[in-house]
Amino acid sequence: MDKTAVLDLSEALNRADGDQDFFVTLATLFLQESPKDAAAARAALERQDRAGLAAAAHKLKGSVMEMCAPRLFECTKRLEELGQEGNFAEASPVCAEVEMRLAEVHVVLRDLIAGGFPS
Repeated sequence: MDKTAVLDLSEALNRADGDQDFFVTLATLFLQESPKDAAAARAALERQDRAGLAAAAHKLKGSVMEMCAPRLFECTKRLEELGQEGNFAEASPVCAEVEMRLAEVHVVLRDLIAGGFPS
């Protein structure tokens, strides 16, 4: 997995004003909260709840934006749009892609937290 394609660390640190400790705090919070948001999106999709799906995807999209994970961001953005449209058939594979991309971001963040920042 190409970590630079999963996460733009330079931009993420820039958003955290270059403060690595602050970024680690944000990343840790993301690791704790993002699975809940993804589960809320999945649950809303399963019950075909347009507003719930759009809201859960929107919330996840906001936190993904702070992590600077472009592929995951695009997926969450698309999921939000599909939720707003009530297009559940198309939302199902997009939701699966969100879950896959989220897992990739989690791996990169855990590695970064455990191993430190590259020089």
